Amino acid sequence: MQLSLFHSKPPVAKPVAANLADKVRTVLGPRLPSAAVEDIVEQIKGNPISLKVVQQRTSKAGDFRAAHNNEPSRITVNGNLNQYAFLITLVHELAHHHVNLDYNRALQKFSLRRKTRPMPHGKEWKEKFRKLMEPYLNHEVFPTDILPVLLQYFVNPKASSSADHQLSKALKKYDPPDSTIRLEVLPYDAVFTLHERKTFQKKEKVRTRYRCICLNTNRVYLVSAGAPVVPV
Repeated sequence: MQLSLFHSKPPVAKPVAANLADKVRTVLGPRLPSAAVEDIVEQIKGNPISLKVVQQRTSKAGDFRAAHNNEPSRITVNGNLNQYAFLITLVHELAHHHVNLDYNRALQKFSLRRKTRPMPHGKEWKEKFRKLMEPYLNHEVFPTDILPVLLQYFVNPKASSSADHQLSKALKKYDPPDSTIRLEVLPYDAVFTLHERKTFQKKEKVRTRYRCICLNTNRVYLVSAGAPVVPV
């Protein structure tokens, strides 16, 4: 299922801003902590973007695509995320959107210095992500077991919240029940499937990941300790 938040021709019965706010509340409201909805509405109204809620992707939770070939900038977020992970992922992608807007505005200003495009998860993105998340870093939005971990994460936010072991673990508690467990829980030499595809055997830990042998191909992979796996 794919839900589109915006249409190219909004109904004329309502002002565009009001119509946009209604769409944000309708599509995103049920997927967000209730205390965060109105701030998200204001953030998106201020810088409109094509936004879609999509089916689960194993490789990423969200994605930002800058405007290209007459297509508007676009954000997609996985619809299977719990409300707290959804909020973090959405604001993560909105930060990319804002950095891109800032860069495009800078290009329009006359300067003898060449403008360098910001790194995808460089200092500009980190600063923007922190700023956009400020309205939500409180106990009205996040439960007491997530907020301290989230505040620590924002000291130096990583490219993906799933890459932060403690934050990923805290968010996982609020996922709907399923048959997966975290890879770190399995014993040495245990066999498991990843994303219901290939079968692996768990080996020794290498920093924050485990060396795993794919039994289908005999290739070696380093898999995150927090990866959701299904024991065989």
